[in-house]
Amino acid sequence: MTITIQDLVNNPHLKTQVLAGNGGLKREVTWAHVCELSDPTPWLNGGELILTTGLAIPRPGQEQKDYIKRLIDAKVSGISIAGRMYAPEMINPLLSEADRNGFPVLLTAYEVPWITITRTVSDANSHKEHARLLQTLRIYEVARQAFHNTPPSDIVKTLSKIINCSLYIINPVNRKPLFFEGKLPKNVTDILKAVRPFSTFDSPAIQRIEWRGVQALQVPIPTSRPAILLVFNHLGIPDSIVLSHTATVVGLAIEKDTAIHERQRRVGAEIMEGLIDQRLTPDSANFLLANHGLGKEPRCIVACSAGTQPFEHEWLHLQLNSCNIPHLLTLRGNVLVALLPASAESISSLKSELQTTNICFGISNNFDCPSRVAEAYQEALWALRAAETYNKTCMFYNEESPVSPFLPRGRSETKELVEQVIGDLLAYDKKHNSQLAMTLYIYLRENRSWKNASEKLHIHKQTLVYRINRIEEMTERRLNVTNNVAELWLALEAAMILGLLPELS
Repeated sequence: MTITIQDLVNNPHLKTQVLAGNGGLKREVTWAHVCELSDPTPWLNGGELILTTGLAIPRPGQEQKDYIKRLIDAKVSGISIAGRMYAPEMINPLLSEADRNGFPVLLTAYEVPWITITRTVSDANSHKEHARLLQTLRIYEVARQAFHNTPPSDIVKTLSKIINCSLYIINPVNRKPLFFEGKLPKNVTDILKAVRPFSTFDSPAIQRIEWRGVQALQVPIPTSRPAILLVFNHLGIPDSIVLSHTATVVGLAIEKDTAIHERQRRVGAEIMEGLIDQRLTPDSANFLLANHGLGKEPRCIVACSAGTQPFEHEWLHLQLNSCNIPHLLTLRGNVLVALLPASAESISSLKSELQTTNICFGISNNFDCPSRVAEAYQEALWALRAAETYNKTCMFYNEESPVSPFLPRGRSETKELVEQVIGDLLAYDKKHNSQLAMTLYIYLRENRSWKNASEKLHIHKQTLVYRINRIEEMTERRLNVTNNVAELWLALEAAMILGLLPELS
């Protein structure tokens, strides 16, 4: 049986007497700990006896009451003050508050070292330490299972039974559960509003959180993926060391799951590149898509871009997996390309996981045959370009708002336009690693202003004049003739849609 406050008071060697809170002498003491913090509660687990020389006790009466209230709310068993040291002379407000709540306040003689009380509590609770050891061993037996084929959800269920607590793994960034199917209980959905990411500088290892009467413990999980453990205790407050071991085992399961999905993501990216570049045979494409859950339903391509900003999608594949959305992802330049089932649920899930500002989405027509992936990719880029041009968040290829009503809508016709108008220019740039196409684009975008264009390109005006003369010779089009300018601009737009000028998109 765990030692109580009364047992400590009755021990003559400890020379400890009761100053207030006689109604709580039967409280059990799990540990005795020296602490001089004005608010030690974030670092406490409940059941502790606080030992203080008096430095922690404030002098103003109201602050003494607040100090005791904090300890009571944290389920502390009591506080012992060292005699003849640093406690304020007047602690009547503290004692009256303790009496009112049945919270034991003890006075320990000056000559009794705190280590004596700590050792007494530790020795008396040695059987509890043994039980904790057995519990820890059972936890790490689950860790051994984690390296086999046990899914993380089953591991969490097993750990819940071992420590007699309800456990939930939560992403603290978007407050969504991981490895949980079905509807979350109401107490969990309520407490999610109080979940917050940990700060490595000012947060304790285990935090108590509360939302409208619902209480839980928030435990960090040592893993590369954003994750915390929400703990709802059934019988008393769980041991903090046991919780730390539990979080470690959960972290192992998460890391294994993350590694598996990272391999799947890389394989999926290679498949996606092969489909876009038409390097896969129809049979191989159908087989690989079926292995990724994309074999039956109509599919679509979604192109996502944040403009010139870096595209943050580090955990997107994991979030889509947790939503049971089959997918392939690849990053081409600043454009994230996703192959998804052509359903409102899939597209909505993708958009909700990318709730960063200034992200545009272009969505292709639906397709069944994998041989149409390359064409659907161009459709998605076209729709994305249209969304950026018309300042829309999302646009479908079949909408009546292309980048320009004068551009062809088919891939083959678009390629013919590019080849006919600026084909020689692109071939020259590729062969000589030059920037004539870039120069033409900037010059036209700046409305043929020599000054603005040369500043944007960081070149001298005479250099720009030379390049423009060279472009006119190669394209056989004059930039002071309106219809020639229109043809060149539309060809550049078409080249960007085809991905031939990714650095300009």
